[in-house]
Amino acid sequence: GSNYAAVKTNDNFYYTSSRPITVAGKPEVIKAVKGETVVTTKANPFINNIYVAKEDVNASEISVKMLDLNLPKEMETAAISFNPEGTVAYFTAWRDKEKYAIYQSKKVDEKWTAPTSLGLQINDKDFNSAQPFVTSDGKFLVFSSDRSGGLGKYDLWYASIRTDGSVGQPVNLGPEINTEADEKAPYYNSLTKKLLFSSDGRVGFGGLDFFESDGDFISWSKPVNMGYPFNSSKDDVYFTATNADASRGYISSDRESACCLEIFAVKREYITISGIISDCKTKKPLNGVSVKMIDLDGEKSIVTDISGKYEFKIDSRRPVKLNISKENYFALNKNYSYEEVAKADTLMHVDYCINSFKINVPIVLDNIYYEFNSAELTTSSQKTLDALVAIMDDNPEMEIELGAHTDDIGTDIYNLDLSERRAKSCLNYLVSKNIAENRM
Repeated sequence: GSNYAAVKTNDNFYYTSSRPITVAGKPEVIKAVKGETVVTTKANPFINNIYVAKEDVNASEISVKMLDLNLPKEMETAAISFNPEGTVAYFTAWRDKEKYAIYQSKKVDEKWTAPTSLGLQINDKDFNSAQPFVTSDGKFLVFSSDRSGGLGKYDLWYASIRTDGSVGQPVNLGPEINTEADEKAPYYNSLTKKLLFSSDGRVGFGGLDFFESDGDFISWSKPVNMGYPFNSSKDDVYFTATNADASRGYISSDRESACCLEIFAVKREYITISGIISDCKTKKPLNGVSVKMIDLDGEKSIVTDISGKYEFKIDSRRPVKLNISKENYFALNKNYSYEEVAKADTLMHVDYCINSFKINVPIVLDNIYYEFNSAELTTSSQKTLDALVAIMDDNPEMEIELGAHTDDIGTDIYNLDLSERRAKSCLNYLVSKNIAENRM
């Protein structure tokens, strides 16, 4: 069976398991092949229930027991969440062939009362409501539902929790979060104001992937795929945090299973990209350089001080691009592939220098050579021009004027024609490298 939806509160570790439960009654054989174990439906049905362990879950031996919620007969439960005081539990509950619904149970004298439905605001006999999450400030209940008024299959909704414990009318989290497919298992951090949830309606690694959005229940940023290690090629769902900033927690995934969800501890991996920007000629650090980092999250930017230092922190392994610019300096772009970032461990420190220029002041390209009495570029000259190609790629608004000369052997008319052909060969080479001819 599956083990999923882990929640840690104080010394208790709660999770859902669909392990087999022994029940009374005559076994009904559903598979009987000679030489194989008989599988029955009554002897070991796989029933979803919430379990609790009080010891360290990393210990070699732990004791686990089913949480006593005074459940009605044949009711299954999953995905528990608690109010900040730990005195009210919210969870998904259902019976065979019934819709999922959200129930609550209250702790009185260290015992849980019989569960009660959250009512018609949240539950509807014609639709499913499941996977409740209570924010750490106790103000909101966030859940997944295929109720009418949504944007797709399962959408994420939220409802206010009033001071008397009753729940307000649900509100859809909107098109920035929800898609035409499924959004499930929300987690919201009131400290960082980040919403984590799983979706199969966006481009991802495969199956349900974790996405993250910044917001305050009024507006949300575009959700971003959280990358590895949160996501895999299979289903990844049910994040819960084990520390205040949600940099550590538990997820549920079938990445290592052929059938079922299992619980994994996960740590958000940060990589620092840093370095010093200097002048290529003076070798001194540059003040006032704009450094932008662009990745799938969007764009972040800083301006260097007299130290010339830049630094960015990214929280997953993905391709990034650096754009370095300063007035009267050639801009510089640097791209880092997924493989380069993945090899970086926790730090990428790279220093860069940029070249200054003055408008209408000629820049000499050294080491541009031709064969004798020819306009054909040598191999070493092509490499020098490749550096010019890089500068023009990084500075798309830059236009240049090319000039070339000959020695004094030969007539003036012949040398003028040769110098023009040599300049033209440079232009043709740059055009072959996708530099627009109208820029030269």
